[in-house]
Amino acid sequence: MDKEPNNFPNQNSPTEPFGSKPIFSNEPASDFGPKKQSGLGIAAFIIGLVAIVLLIIAFVAGNSFADQLAASDLIITDPEDPAAVQAALESLGETVFASMVIAVLCIFGAGFIAFVGLILAIIAACSSKRRKIFGVIGIVLNVAVIIGGISLFIAGIGSLAANIVQ
Repeated sequence: MDKEPNNFPNQNSPTEPFGSKPIFSNEPASDFGPKKQSGLGIAAFIIGLVAIVLLIIAFVAGNSFADQLAASDLIITDPEDPAAVQAALESLGETVFASMVIAVLCIFGAGFIAFVGLILAIIAACSSKRRKIFGVIGIVLNVAVIIGGISLFIAGIGSLAANIVQ
């Protein structure tokens, strides 16, 4: 009785039309319908949009900081003296630095989120069983946010350095 072929449930016979298939096979997928959208691609696209919004908030907060800095009477007599620089910056007040902190946090947050979105978008674009359009759009958006965040950060540091030197 142990040697009968029906006692082993995973054993396939040539007469069994609905036998189990190996898990990892090279056979094409059995569904012939249109490909579905990639969930990772959609997530990367949405993450890219959120990162763009954070970058816009950082740009507005940075402009607010620059306007407040330009409107103030910031005069640093000796840029080499740390006490003079600290006293001049403390005279600006806390509201000026709040916009700077918001801008910096939004730039770094957008960069981190865009990096995660870029990884998801690359995975979605490499998937062969799903559509790639949202993955490709996610790659473009997230790379643009990363490059834009880096350039915005460099421009902000450059403008601060130009104001301190004058």
